[in-house]
Amino acid sequence: MQCLTNDEMEEYITDNHLSEKQLVASHIATCLRCRTLYQTQLEEQIRWSQELFEEVLPDSFTTNIMDLIEHEEIELAAIENTFVTDTVAHRKSLFKKRRSGYWKVMIGVATLLIIMGSVLMYTVPTLAEKLRSLFGQDSGVDIGLLRAQEFGLIEHPNIMVKDKGYTIKIDEAVGDPTRVIIALQLFGPDGKHDRKRLKFYPTNKINVKDDKGKIVGELYDMGITNDFYYMVAFFAEPLQTDRITIEGRISQLGSKMKNIQYFQGNWNFDFTIDMKEANKKTTITPLNSSYTTPDGMTVRLKRLTRMVQGIRLELDTELSEEALIRSPGEMWKQQDLKFHFEDMQGNEIHTVNTRKIPNKDSVMAETHLPDDKPGLMHWSYTFKYLPQDNPYTFVFDGYSVSERDDASIVFEPSKLKKHPVPFYADGDEIMLKDFTIVSPPNANGEEVEGALHLDGRLWNEVAYNYDQWTLTIPDGQEYTVSMRGSSTTKGSGWKDGYIILGGGGSGLFEFRAPGMTIIPDRLELRRTILNRLYTNVDWSVQMKEDKQP
Repeated sequence: MQCLTNDEMEEYITDNHLSEKQLVASHIATCLRCRTLYQTQLEEQIRWSQELFEEVLPDSFTTNIMDLIEHEEIELAAIENTFVTDTVAHRKSLFKKRRSGYWKVMIGVATLLIIMGSVLMYTVPTLAEKLRSLFGQDSGVDIGLLRAQEFGLIEHPNIMVKDKGYTIKIDEAVGDPTRVIIALQLFGPDGKHDRKRLKFYPTNKINVKDDKGKIVGELYDMGITNDFYYMVAFFAEPLQTDRITIEGRISQLGSKMKNIQYFQGNWNFDFTIDMKEANKKTTITPLNSSYTTPDGMTVRLKRLTRMVQGIRLELDTELSEEALIRSPGEMWKQQDLKFHFEDMQGNEIHTVNTRKIPNKDSVMAETHLPDDKPGLMHWSYTFKYLPQDNPYTFVFDGYSVSERDDASIVFEPSKLKKHPVPFYADGDEIMLKDFTIVSPPNANGEEVEGALHLDGRLWNEVAYNYDQWTLTIPDGQEYTVSMRGSSTTKGSGWKDGYIILGGGGSGLFEFRAPGMTIIPDRLELRRTILNRLYTNVDWSVQMKEDKQP
């Protein structure tokens, strides 16, 4: 599809009944030029709407209109009386008076037209309301929302709950098997939107229930815009229900972080979203491709499920018996996959777990569920967008899995500041630079900690939850360390790049050893579990989905 002109983009934004709107939306999502033009046009429409429309009528509006109408009625009556009492002898004089009255009537009519125009502008701000919605400037609009709009799936629940001078208002909501989004606003006693006072979890919650009353999701604030609370819930498994209920239980306003005093109230609400039309738009494309890596992981693509607001890829991975020996017990369950999608010209569409910068990442939800059979894992990824009518390519870039390790080094902590010590193992390069004792409140917990300061770069993955390092005093106590500090990625290709530990303005990375109260003469740093990265893979699959119903 060719890029849109300025006029075509304006028509796309303002005309809900434009033919081929879905095709245009898909083009905008993948075209940088048209996305830029789209945002520019939205900004222009918003500026016009803000000048033309007001959200609240001024207090004097009704009084002024009634005074004007009453004034015109009196003036018209006076003109009629003058016309009846004048005689033929005064025809010339009457004509002059009539001309004067005629212009007064015309002025009155014009005034009334202006008044009625003002009424229309105040009472029917359709465009302005739309642009201050989920589809407004900087509101997080994406291809999924545009598709939902095209299919007429935007709900208007008209929720307005008032208590203690504060009002919760919900004008827009959309749901499909992929996700639910609602635009929630909180207005204070002054009528202005308050973006800081409403906090969720644990006190306030908005749950999603299926047609059997089961909670299937909880909405959270993505914080995309200051215009409203952008509440969203993603579903890792596509919902299978004809109706969902949005159940808001809000009983407290305030914020400790913003130093806003708490107070209690009742702003509960419920409304339903019909899912039947969204369900009709769901298609499933079976996939029957598999590949086995040199180090014993088999990957099987299973299916693509296209929904209104997202596309879900399902696949399985299975480790060989030899690979399971390297990942005994529960260790094999700690895995990650790396892959990307390309169009037929080799241009990037989406990436998953890449170190390449820049990259395009649109994963909305992800699951990896271990099977009862050791080594077998079930995966799903839900993306905002994939081409619907054109073929594209899935490219497998690698994977990581936790394995046993025994790399170690012995060093003298007190000498590190003047004489840093390198730690090289399995492609990872770390430089040990200092060792200190840290007390609360600078410690991670309530006890004193030993802190090993370091920087460097890692080829293998960092897994804060299941990488395992220890610091051991020779012939003494062993400490399991935790990680603290910042890390960044640096890479230019799909399979290269490193994780950079510390550096920049964030200082050195740290390994913390809770309970270590003195700096010992010697320490041993040992890595017992490694989240090993494999990129020695070579597999791609061309995909072409079934037609949308």
